Amino acid sequence: MARAVRVPNSNAGRFFRGNIVSWQQHAQCLSAPDRPAGHTEHPAAWVRPFQPSLPRPPASDGWIGTKELPGYRAGSIVAKLEDLPNVDAQHFYLDVLQLDAGGRTQDTDSGPCQAMKRDHPLDERSRFVRVVAELLRHAPHETHGLAPLAQALAFIREQGIESDKLRVAAQLLDGACGEDAVAASLGDMLGMSLGYDEAHHVLCDVVRDLAKKHLLRADAERINAGGQDAQLACLIRTLGKARARSYLRNLTDFDLLPNAEMFGL
Repeated sequence: MARAVRVPNSNAGRFFRGNIVSWQQHAQCLSAPDRPAGHTEHPAAWVRPFQPSLPRPPASDGWIGTKELPGYRAGSIVAKLEDLPNVDAQHFYLDVLQLDAGGRTQDTDSGPCQAMKRDHPLDERSRFVRVVAELLRHAPHETHGLAPLAQALAFIREQGIESDKLRVAAQLLDGACGEDAVAASLGDMLGMSLGYDEAHHVLCDVVRDLAKKHLLRADAERINAGGQDAQLACLIRTLGKARARSYLRNLTDFDLLPNAEMFGL
């Protein structure tokens, strides 16, 4: 079986030329069985919307590729499928790209994706690349790029993103990423799951609880006044990256991981 390969900076300085398309355009491409005939609006209009509503995504975010070989850009990350039968006749090829501020490819990690067979339905392909891109949104290292994420990316290609496998992938990413990246990911997932106002109140209670249990010298109310960044930094530095997500998961009863329902897919 062909193995995944990393090609660091193989396309450095090259502009990423994928065409970003809107939700409406992407919805027209898909032919999901549960969509009413003739409906081409945002998927959230015909799939039960996830509550609370999400903030507007960055302007750079969007779909690329085709309905058969979709891709998605989330921040500086692009996850897209390719069909390379000479490399793997049974599975799609997953390209993960890290872009710089000018849209040029800064780093790549590519390889056959055993979790995505070539006969997978179109909607499952779209869900896969969207969730992978969102999971990796904050993960790349400013200096080392995608290299620290190699183990997590290999796991995703081999095992996919279903249920417990997505949790394992997130654990691998949390272990490989810096504290700031883990905090940014948790902040996004809390806001998407609870709503941003409620997430703030939950984190206020978390900081107060940590102050009691772990005898923090810092004043809890001062940390809470510093906002979400200060609160999550307190949580991560107190419990460690490996425990922070599971601690909040147990507290909120949400997985705190990206999933297709969040994005109306």
